[in-house]
Amino acid sequence: MNLSKPIEAVVLSVLVVLAGCSEAGGDRATAGGSPPVAPVAGRSEAGTADERAAKIVEEHARGVFFDRRPVIRQAQQIARASRPAADRLERVAVMDPAGFGQPLPALTIEVPIGWVARGGVEWDRGVECVGNTHAFRWSAASPDGFYEVSLLPKLSWQVQSAPGGIVPMNPCAAAPMATARQYLEHLVRSARPAAQVIAYRDRPDLVAQQQAAARQSGAPPSTGLRLEAGELLIGYVLQGQAMREAIVASVTFSELQGTIAAWSETGIALRAPDGLLDAALLERIRASGRYEKPWADQMLAWSRQHVERVNQHQISSIQQWHARRMREIDIAGMTARHRIRMDTIADIGRINDRIVAQTGATGERIHATTLDAIQEVQPWRDPSSGQQVDLSIHYANAWQLGDGRQFLTNDDTFDPNRDLGMAGHRLEPVR
Repeated sequence: MNLSKPIEAVVLSVLVVLAGCSEAGGDRATAGGSPPVAPVAGRSEAGTADERAAKIVEEHARGVFFDRRPVIRQAQQIARASRPAADRLERVAVMDPAGFGQPLPALTIEVPIGWVARGGVEWDRGVECVGNTHAFRWSAASPDGFYEVSLLPKLSWQVQSAPGGIVPMNPCAAAPMATARQYLEHLVRSARPAAQVIAYRDRPDLVAQQQAAARQSGAPPSTGLRLEAGELLIGYVLQGQAMREAIVASVTFSELQGTIAAWSETGIALRAPDGLLDAALLERIRASGRYEKPWADQMLAWSRQHVERVNQHQISSIQQWHARRMREIDIAGMTARHRIRMDTIADIGRINDRIVAQTGATGERIHATTLDAIQEVQPWRDPSSGQQVDLSIHYANAWQLGDGRQFLTNDDTFDPNRDLGMAGHRLEPVR
């Protein structure tokens, strides 16, 4: 399966598999001697509500129906059964595969037992702002894919709205985020563009922890530093499931003569189905993170060398250096480099595998050609909600019906009110 496609392509394959299983069951019932049920006079061609809810794929004279509700119900049962416990964790290493010539654990963190971890430290040594040369692109997810914890890349920037403006010689890009909340909302816009912000709260407890750690390390106090920390709760739909994700991060702002430099610490995000997000689990995982000293020592030494190289570059070739830095300031490029890691497609693949396994949809009636064909999808957008769904490319028109199903047809004159006796609106092709 082409994992570069949106997640709905994977969902469609599950729908087809489950539909084939349902059809196979129907054939077996007929073969066993039960006569077919005669149509009921006056009943809609689309069938009763109970009958429609039981079918996933249903043919129609003018096209075909798709109904995701049986898959969603099964997925909800799986999610409730697999909810992780905050007291059953194991410590895992987040690796830097080649940062200093050999693989090294960069940090260790506790995650629920049995979760699948991916990713590690990624480098971009061509970036001159030292805080943006590396990023943690790491996540760990439950085997069924419903729950996931992600590390947020650190980010360094200049606050472009500061009274003193930006410093042309500072190699870090200018960006508008002037508070921890704005930084978190920036991450959400980059990584979860369809998400809605549900709530925000300040985290003075994290600020106090950072201040205490700085005093313990012997760092001299500074009047120009301002620490902020916050937690953002967002909601979005994933494979038809309402999801909730809590994102926690802290940001340091350093002000000097009206200019403000900012940098975030490594943050963390936890995703779960709506109603199943566990704040205690998030805090337990967050508090368990520990940088590994051999990696941290080499990172500090390399960072100092990198800053010195950039300084020498500025001195020797100031005009050429400035032109390069201005190209790097492009906020779109910075956003792309520092998005939250998203393994949604892989996770949804595991969710669907689990659903198919539990429903026993492995009958011989499901052929590889059917699954291959369903990969040929066309993305459609629902103008009323802004959500995107992938449907078969072999139909020229797609409709969202009032009962929650989609209807695909090549009939340009199709009207759900006239032909089905129910409300509906057109979906817009994305490309």
